[in-house]
Parts: sequence; C-alpha cells; structure tokens
Amino acid sequence: MAAVGATDVGQRNHNEDAFLIDTRLGLVLVADGVGGHQAGEVASAITGEVIAREVAAGASLEAAIRSANQEVMAAVDQGRGKAGMASTVVVVRCTGPDYQIAWVGDSRAYLWDGHLKLLTQDHSYVQALLAQGQITLAEARDHPHKNVIVQALGLQDDDQLQVDANRGYLGAGQLLLLCSDGLSDVVDSATIADILSGDEPLQDCCEALVSAAVETGGKDNISVVLVAGLAQDEAGAGAQPEVFWSYDPASGEYSGLPEVESPAVGVRRVAPKGGAAQSVAVTKVMAALEIIDQRRVASRELQQGGRRLVLWWVLAAVVAAGLVYSLGIQGIQGTG
Repeated sequence: MAAVGATDVGQRNHNEDAFLIDTRLGLVLVADGVGGHQAGEVASAITGEVIAREVAAGASLEAAIRSANQEVMAAVDQGRGKAGMASTVVVVRCTGPDYQIAWVGDSRAYLWDGHLKLLTQDHSYVQALLAQGQITLAEARDHPHKNVIVQALGLQDDDQLQVDANRGYLGAGQLLLLCSDGLSDVVDSATIADILSGDEPLQDCCEALVSAAVETGGKDNISVVLVAGLAQDEAGAGAQPEVFWSYDPASGEYSGLPEVESPAVGVRRVAPKGGAAQSVAVTKVMAALEIIDQRRVASRELQQGGRRLVLWWVLAAVVAAGLVYSLGIQGIQGTG
C-alpha cells in the first residue's frame, strides 16, 4: 500500500483532526474531533489509537470503531479530555488490492479512477432531510444546519451508533481519497479532480488538496489521506464499491444524485453542476432523537397554526352571524 497524508489547522486556533497511516496493517484513517474547547483533538487521537490497536489484534473495522466509541466515552470519566468531546472517522483497510471502508459522521472517502466517486454517505442532519425528501439538494447546500452531524464517536451508546461500510478493489491508476469535512465542504469536485488527475507525486497531490482548502478560505481544520492502487490489474478486475454519486470532470456533470421533490412547488430538481457548499466554522452533533423532536415540534406548530386558523374562521363566522342577527332585529324593529 502506498499512502500519504497532510493536515492543516485552517483558520482554527488548534487542530482537532487526526490521520493515521499504518502500511503494515494496510490501515489508513481520518478522524475529525468535535467539541472545540471540549477537547475534540483528544477524541480524534483516541479514535485513531484504539482502531489501530483493535485491528492489529484481529478485530473487524466495525468492531474496532465500536471499541473506539466506548473508549472515547470512558476517557471523560478517566479525566482525559472533557465531557461532550466526540469524533467522526472514516477508515480504510487494504488487503492487497481489496479494500474495506467504514465510517461514522461526515468524514468522507472518494475513489478517483478518472471520475470522482463518493463512497461514503454523511451521517448529517441535512442528509437525513434529503433522504426523507424534506428539502431539495439546492436548499441543502445553503442549509443553516449543514454543519450538524447525527452520529459521532463518544456521544452515543453502542446500540445507537451507526457504523456504515463499503468495499471495493483498487486497481492500477486508481486512488482512494479520505478527508475531513474541512476539504469536502469548501473544495469543489472540479478542483479535486484536477489535482488528482495530474502527474505530480502522491505527497504533492495530497498537499495541493489541503492548500486548495486553505486558499479557498476554509475555516475548519483540513486533513487528507491518499492511497494509491499498486495492483497491475485494470479497474473493474475486482469487487466494485457502492457509489453514491460520480463526477465526470470532462463534462462537469454528476450522475447518481437523487432527485428531491420540493413540497412547496411540487417540482423535481437535481444538484447543480460543480461548486461546493460554503465552509462552516463549527461542527455540531445532534442526536437522532433531537431531530425527531424538532420535527414533532414543527408538526405540532403547524397543527396549532391550523387550529388557530380554524378558530379565527369560527370566530369570524360567529361575529358575522351576530351582525346579521343584529341587523335583522333592527330591521324588524324599524318596520314595526
């Protein structure tokens, strides 16, 4: 396995990201600490340490991630870090040209094979809204809660932790890109594809991606790991990963993006070409139950609004009936 990494503090005061490359284990990961003053950097460091230790002991990626989740929570009681700290993570384990991916949160993995292909799906508030058709993709790009994630290590019990997975085969000329949202939130697909398509050494490509995020004005920490395929087989020789969307740099078009119906106008839209959402300064964690509660509140407010409207109509009808009755009485008295 040939792998390199780079990180930058961005516009933050300190770096809460962590990346790990262990060629002996065929293991690479990017962890993005959450919590700021609540010691997110401690959570991301623990995440990397525990996953490497557990994989070396023979654990699966999912089991290793779940162990990291438990140890991040335990660290608070042990005085390491602070209450509220957490971390996202995306992990790749290579066994020869075959690879496995597992992730929690919104750190991402992409495949570059001439197209840029997203291999992970964010555990985020906006993604949940998209999946339920509550907002369009265009609305998602500027959503005020785009920085809210719903899964992270250290804040959820094991039975509530969602660990997703993917797998594939890394053929000749292909690259895996792992990154924190400090890259994916601010650097568009066209720029990423342009950097990865060059003939520069792997480390130079990695640093160019980080620099692109810094130069774009990204406020968050940026971490990137690149893994190069060393197999001599061409692409398609092994198992193909699930691809959530694919970007073609030649046409500037995306494929595989879901259409989302806008309930307001009843039309369907797809994501626009190119571009990336603006960076966010702070990642926040929202529990799935909080999302449900917010939806219930919104639904209840809508129902209450409807009831208030009905009451206004009833009141108006009563007043109108009273006026009609009063005028009728006056008319009778006048004719008498």
